[in-house]
Amino acid sequence: MKVKTRFGEIDIKDEKIIRFINGIMGFEDHKKYILLDHPGTDVIKWLQSIEDPNITLPVVNPGYFFQDYSPKINEEDLLKLKIDSCEKAVILCIITVPKQTKKATINLKAPIVINSACQLADQLIAENDDYQIRQPLNPTIGGAKLANSN
Repeated sequence: MKVKTRFGEIDIKDEKIIRFINGIMGFEDHKKYILLDHPGTDVIKWLQSIEDPNITLPVVNPGYFFQDYSPKINEEDLLKLKIDSCEKAVILCIITVPKQTKKATINLKAPIVINSACQLADQLIAENDDYQIRQPLNPTIGGAKLANSN
């Protein structure tokens, strides 16, 4: 299947499509995405809507920056994703990178949880009180240097 992305047209296989149950906050009408690599790093990925090429969100595995990140997620929400074991779950968090990348933030409060076995996903709310929507992110931790870190 050919898909228009922010980075040009690419060919993807249907099994690579991540299907969201409720969409992503702010983009609830868009439910189909793919993960694209960011050139030069294995840390940053792009969550690209296949329904709208203008919707592309930078995401990371929060463990690269916060080794003790362990979101408490409602069990009922996990069961909707058919997740019955941690091995099936992939956790990603959306990052916001302003012009001054040293002011980048990560959303630890609302991680994206993906069942990697069936590519079913949702953005869920972590019940941890200490997780923030705009947690400051050190752009050089974990080898994930962001461009223009001034």
